[in-house]
Amino acid sequence: MPLASMYIAGPLIAFAMIGVLAAIPRWASSSDHKTSLPDRTTEDFGLLAPAATVEDQAVAQALRQLLGRAGIRATVAPAGDGWVHVLVFETELDRARRLTDGAI
Repeated sequence: MPLASMYIAGPLIAFAMIGVLAAIPRWASSSDHKTSLPDRTTEDFGLLAPAATVEDQAVAQALRQLLGRAGIRATVAPAGDGWVHVLVFETELDRARRLTDGAI
């Protein structure tokens, strides 16, 4: 191989390798190859469980305050289609459902 062709082939190989190395992260981060993230609208609330499910945010807040006055820590979370969950720890679930009358 003549010396002049080495001056051309070397940079061409280097640019080709840079292009390949740049294409790999783009390919790996494309949506076709990603694993799906967990859907946050599922019914998994970790240590919490729904004590009541109501149609109105104001009613959910009122139930949360009622439970708070009874010494039960509660929070609210959207349930989809306009519904709202009132969530409590599973250890307080029976007591909370009795107080809220289920409201499901």
